[in-house]
Amino acid sequence: MRSAPLSKQSTYSRGRTYSLTRIALLTTLVSVGRLSFSFLPNVQPMTVLIVCITLYYGWKNGLAVSLLSVILTNFYLGMGPWTIAQLMAYAVLIGLTHLLENSYESIPTPVLQVFVGFLGLLYGLVISLVQAPFFGWNIFIPYYLSGLIYDVMHAGGNVIFFAMLYPIAMAVFNRADQKTSSTQWVDEL
Repeated sequence: MRSAPLSKQSTYSRGRTYSLTRIALLTTLVSVGRLSFSFLPNVQPMTVLIVCITLYYGWKNGLAVSLLSVILTNFYLGMGPWTIAQLMAYAVLIGLTHLLENSYESIPTPVLQVFVGFLGLLYGLVISLVQAPFFGWNIFIPYYLSGLIYDVMHAGGNVIFFAMLYPIAMAVFNRADQKTSSTQWVDEL
């Protein structure tokens, strides 16, 4: 019995493979960035890189990279109920960033820096809101206020990392896409 040619048997898709590879590489980049700066509380390039990924590649890629990065890095940094809060917080941040996807190129960089600073503060608020049912709503205000200094550090770190990484990340993403789209795929069979 003869089998069908490989091209008809396979569900292989170059676009899907490229997308999965891109998500894997971006997850690695974000995870290494987070782990490299883990000695500084809440000052890491993770949020800025996720914002850049979401702006350039869309919310689906941003969400996939953020979820994978949080889970992967929490294997090293520690898993707990805060992991769920982190996943939800990044989902909220990506949702807000998604609103800028079509217009981010026309927004001045200082305005985007204020935006990522705000995301750092919002991240802490969402973390506190998600964890409040676990610890009790009666201690929400003291819990949130006790972490506010870390949220301010997160916001400040985002502003600094954004100034450094945004132009580089967007140029690298653009160049990678141009190089990939100009590559001629050759079927070997």
